[in-house]
Amino acid sequence: MASSYFSAPSDRLDPVLFDGDHLKDDVRTGLLNTLYSALENIVGLREPWNWAYAWLAGSAVSYQWQADRGNGDLDVLFGVDIPQFLTDNPSFPRLGIPATADYIDGLLKDQFWPKTAHYPIGRKKFEATFFWNAGTGIDISVIHPYAAYSLTRDEWDVRPPDLPSDPHVLYPKEWYDISDADYRQAVALEQLDAKGPSGKVSAYGGARTMWASIHGGRHAAFSDTGMGYSDIHNFRWQRAKETGTVEILRHLVSSADEHDATEQDRLYGTALEDPGKIITRAIMSYASPRYWRA
Repeated sequence: MASSYFSAPSDRLDPVLFDGDHLKDDVRTGLLNTLYSALENIVGLREPWNWAYAWLAGSAVSYQWQADRGNGDLDVLFGVDIPQFLTDNPSFPRLGIPATADYIDGLLKDQFWPKTAHYPIGRKKFEATFFWNAGTGIDISVIHPYAAYSLTRDEWDVRPPDLPSDPHVLYPKEWYDISDADYRQAVALEQLDAKGPSGKVSAYGGARTMWASIHGGRHAAFSDTGMGYSDIHNFRWQRAKETGTVEILRHLVSSADEHDATEQDRLYGTALEDPGKIITRAIMSYASPRYWRA
C-alpha cells in the first residue's frame, strides 16, 4: 500500500495547488464552497461559513506530494466553533461533540466522499475527503499536524518541515523493530486463517486486536495527547502500510466482518448494528433538517 511518509521530498510544493508557498485562490475557494455545500445540502445545517474552520492538511501540502499513490489525497479537516454552531442551528439535537462529529462524518463519508473521489484541479484529479476532527476545535495545532494550510484564513497554521532526502533516517532502529514484529505477526495470522475453520476464529480475533492497536494508535497520535506526524504511533501505521501489514490486516478484518454478518443473519435474520449508532440515527431521524431550521 502506497504511502508518502518515507518518500523523498521535492524542492517545492505542488504547483497545481500552490503559487510558491501560497495556496491558489481558486483552489482555496473551491474547497471551501464544496465543504459548505455538503454541510448545507447533505447534513442540513445552516450558515457553515460562520462556524466551520477548515484546513488543507496532509502530504498534499507537504514537500512529499510527488509520491506515487494514484490520485493525490486532499485531506480537508474542519473544526467547529460550537457556540456559533448552536446559534445558527438552535434546534440541532444536543448529542455532544464527539457523537455529533461522528454522525456528520458518517453522512459525509457515505453520501459525499464518493462525489469527490476524483476532484479535478487543473490537470490533476485528487481524492478529496472532508472530515470533522472533534478534537481540533478552531485551533488545528492542538493535534500536531504535519502541515496545515488554513482555508478559512488563507494562511499557514503549520508549515511543512524541511526533510532529508531519505526520511527513513529520521526514526530510531527500535521503531523499525516494532514495525517488523507487526509484519511477522500479521503474516502468522494470515497463515493461521489459511488453515481453514480451525484457525479462522483465532486469526480474526488477532487481526482485530492488531488493527485496533495500529490504526487506533494513529488516531491517538493526532490528538491533544499525541505528538502528531512524528509520533511513534503514526510511524507504526505508516510503516505498516509500507511493509504490507495494513493490507493483510484489512483483508482479515474484512473477512471477519463478513463472517460475523453471515452468522448474525443466520441467527437473527439480520446483521446487528452498534447500539449507539442506532440511538443516534433514531434521534436524528426524528429531528430532521426541517426541525433544525425552526
